[in-house]
Amino acid sequence: MKIYDKMYVKEMVYLLKNLPIGRDNFRDVIERNLYYVDKTDIIEKILSTDSYVSLFPRPRRFGKSLFLSMVDNFFNIEYKDINKSLFDGLKISKSAYYNRISSNPVIKLDFKNLKQDNYEIMYNSYKEMIRELYSKKEYLKEILNDSEKELYDSFLYETADISKYQKAVTILSGMLYRYYNRKVIILIDEYDVPIQQGYLEGFYDDIVSFIREVFSSSLKGNEYVEFAIMTGVLRVSKESLFSDLNNVEVYGIVDSLYNEAFGFTTEETKELLEYYDLELNDDVKNMYDGYNFNGVDIYNPWSIIKYAKYKELKPYWINTSGNSLIINCIKNCSEDIKVVFEKILTGESVEFIYNEKVTYLDYNDLTSLDNILNLLFISGYLTIDKTFKDDFGDVYMTSKLPNGETRGLFRNVLLEILKIDYRIETSLIRQFCMGILNNDKELIQLTLNRILPNISYMDSSESFYHGYLLGLFSMFLNNKRFIVRSNRESGLGRFDLMIKATDNSVGMIIELKVGDEELDAIALKALEQINSKKYEQELVESGITNIYRYAIAIGSKECSVK
Repeated sequence: MKIYDKMYVKEMVYLLKNLPIGRDNFRDVIERNLYYVDKTDIIEKILSTDSYVSLFPRPRRFGKSLFLSMVDNFFNIEYKDINKSLFDGLKISKSAYYNRISSNPVIKLDFKNLKQDNYEIMYNSYKEMIRELYSKKEYLKEILNDSEKELYDSFLYETADISKYQKAVTILSGMLYRYYNRKVIILIDEYDVPIQQGYLEGFYDDIVSFIREVFSSSLKGNEYVEFAIMTGVLRVSKESLFSDLNNVEVYGIVDSLYNEAFGFTTEETKELLEYYDLELNDDVKNMYDGYNFNGVDIYNPWSIIKYAKYKELKPYWINTSGNSLIINCIKNCSEDIKVVFEKILTGESVEFIYNEKVTYLDYNDLTSLDNILNLLFISGYLTIDKTFKDDFGDVYMTSKLPNGETRGLFRNVLLEILKIDYRIETSLIRQFCMGILNNDKELIQLTLNRILPNISYMDSSESFYHGYLLGLFSMFLNNKRFIVRSNRESGLGRFDLMIKATDNSVGMIIELKVGDEELDAIALKALEQINSKKYEQELVESGITNIYRYAIAIGSKECSVK
C-alpha cells in the first residue's frame, strides 16, 4: 500500500479515500479528497494542439463529464481564488502550461438532461438551461446598457424568442469578453443526447435544425471564442450539425493523440485496485478489460470504481441510453445480419468497414451490417481486434465483445427482446441452461417445449431465434471457466455449439436441427451426425473425457432432445 496518498490515523490504521461514484464535478472530487485518477495532463495536449473546436466521441460512463469539469475548473477565471489549490500536486502543475490556469471565462453546457419525449418540452428544457447559465453571471449587468440588460433579463425570465435562444451562447460570450477582456472557452457535454432522443421519438428534424443554429452561431466566426470542446458518443457530422463548421477536429477511439484520456489504462487500474487491497488478476481482466483505444489497453472506469468499492466481480456498466437503438437494430435487421449477431454472442470476431461519420439516419437502413456494427463499436459494445486498409483507403475492422461485462450487457438486451416480443421469461432461459450444464435432457426438452409456443415457427427469422436461445446459453457460460464456439450455417437450420470448461472437467456439443415431422427421428439422426463426424475430437485432444452430446430437433410447437 502507498502511505503518501492515505490519511494516517491512530494505531497504524489507514483511512482510505472514498471513491467518486456518481460524482463528475472535479472540484467536488478534489475538495472531498476522493480518489482521483490524474488526467490533468490532457490540458497540456489541448493547449499544445491548439484546435479551435475539439470533439471527443467516447462510450457512456468513460469519464467525459469529469474531464470537462476538470477543464472548466482549470481555465475558469471565475474560480481564480481556489483553482491553484485544486490542481496543486497534479500532473498539470508541473507543466509549462500551468501558467494558463484561471486564464479565461468559461461557458459550460450540459446536454445530457435533454432527453424529453417531444420537441416542445425539450426546447423548454433548453430554455431552462440557458436561464440557469445566465443567472450565475448576473454580475455582467455592471457593464450593460439598458437595452442589453433587457435582453439579458429576457433569458432570465424565459421571454426571449427562439432566434435569441439560438444565439444565447454567442450573446453571453460577447458580454464575458467585454467584462474580462479575455476570450471565452465553450464546453458542451453529451452534445448528441437530444439528437438521439429526437431520432427515437420522432422529432429528429426539428431538434437537428435548432441545435445546428446554436452551434453555427456559437462556434462559427465567433470572435469571442478561444476554443471549444464537445463530448458525445457519436460523431453526427453528416446530419448538418456541423455543415457550417469546417474547424471541428474529431478525436475518436481509433485516434492516437488522446487514446489514454478516457477510461483507465492498465497501470492506472492496477494502482487503483492495489490502493483498495485488490489485485488486477485474470478474473478482473476478463470482466472489465478488452477495450483497445488505438493500441492502448483501456478499462471501463465506472466498472473499476464500482468493483473497488463493492469488491464483487459483476457487471456494473449500464448503457441504458444506447439500448433503444440497439434493440431496434437487433429486432428489425435482416436475417443475414442476425446470423452475425449469433457469432458475436459466442465470442467470435466480426468484420466491417469502419465509418466514424455514421449517423442516426444511417440506422434507418437495417440492411447495412457496417452501420449496425459501427453503432455497436462506437457505443462500447464491441472493441477493436484488428484493423487494416484496402487499396481504396477504406478501414476494415474486426471487432468482438471486449469482456464479460459487455457480454452480460448484450445478453440483457437480447433477453429484453425475448421477454417483450416473445414473452419468454429469463427464468426459462436459465432453466434451459441448467439442463445443458447438468446433462438433463428431460429438463432441456421440457423447458424448450414451454418456450417454443411463444415463437412463431413461420416467422422469417425463426432460425435466428432458435439459434438465439443457444447463443444466450453461450453468454451465460462465456466466462473464465468456459470457452464457447459455434458453427452457424445460415439457411440450413443448423447451429453447432461446442463448450469446454477451461479446467478440462467437462465438454459439451450441441447440434440443432429444425424440422416439422418425426422429431425423434430427426434428433436421432443429428446425434448420429455428432458421432460420425467426430465433433468431440477437439475436446478429446484437449484432454476432456467427460463430454455431453445433445441433439435437439425443433418443430413448430415442440421439440425432441436426444
